[in-house]
Amino acid sequence: MKEAVRHALNNYAIFRGRTTRRNYWLFYLFLVLLNIPTTILDRILFAGHAYVSNIAGLFLLVPLIAGAVRRMHDVGKRGWWLLVPFANLFFLVQPSGPLNQFEL
Repeated sequence: MKEAVRHALNNYAIFRGRTTRRNYWLFYLFLVLLNIPTTILDRILFAGHAYVSNIAGLFLLVPLIAGAVRRMHDVGKRGWWLLVPFANLFFLVQPSGPLNQFEL
């Protein structure tokens, strides 16, 4: 998981190239697991207001979108498919495709 998170954060604003299914979902799992302590901190320190969670979410929003776009490229689709509800989820769970026009 550490390598997947490092890859996502090092390429936080790179919307070209490809990301494997494993790396994408491990980074997503990291975001879900990060939400637990930030929510606990918000409840303890700020009486339930989501200050820490919102700051963490804003900080990690661009890497998440960039990773999702690269994941779409990995299955041979353009990043714009992320805007289509349910179709994007179908493509995000597909196995990696063969070499395509999104190769670096």
